[in-house]
Amino acid sequence: MVAGSCLASLTSASAVTTTQGFGSIPGVTQAQNPYSGSGIPINASEYVVASGVGGGNDTVTIALAATAHGSSNPAPGNNGAGTYSVNTGLVGGRSVWNFDFYGNSSLGLLGSYVFSLTETANGHTFSFNPAAIPDNVGGPNSFGNSESLDFATFGLPLSYDPNANDTYNFLLTVKNVDGALIASDSITVNAGTGRSVPDAASTATLLGFGLVGILALGYKRNRFAVAK
Repeated sequence: MVAGSCLASLTSASAVTTTQGFGSIPGVTQAQNPYSGSGIPINASEYVVASGVGGGNDTVTIALAATAHGSSNPAPGNNGAGTYSVNTGLVGGRSVWNFDFYGNSSLGLLGSYVFSLTETANGHTFSFNPAAIPDNVGGPNSFGNSESLDFATFGLPLSYDPNANDTYNFLLTVKNVDGALIASDSITVNAGTGRSVPDAASTATLLGFGLVGILALGYKRNRFAVAK
């Protein structure tokens, strides 16, 4: 992803042209509340617009974001390219952040596509159809919502701990009914300091200790074999 307030990249495959960017969702107003809840900001969204879909006549837009849960919690930080930073902990019994998703077909042909949202964290992965959430809103020809990993449906498969420093990845894809990918969009949410990853030096040290242990064990076994 490349930082930018509007366009981040422009690619073309077959007749479909895909535009990726960060900022407000194209063709949508804040008043339409594309993320379902009233007042949930749309100006820090990672979005992809696929034009020339379905024989060249349809335009499909998908978007993801991380936003504050409630107006009293701080807005997540972001790098302008789909990576967000949020606080850990609970306020009023709820995590301080939500993940948001949106999809739109300019021709109202949502049923002609297959949408999937995949969450990944703690070595676990969970996928669901975001277009099938019962309380979706999103506006005309659209679906959209703001959800929380506090909800067992979304958090339990990831062993979600609101107090833990961790990293969460969200991938939204749209395919045609034959399974061919039309577009994909992704964001990363770092809670607290994010999930720690051993640096190269630490990894090399651990591998070195492991190798020494294996060699020592082999030496001990050979010594015992000779003694017998």
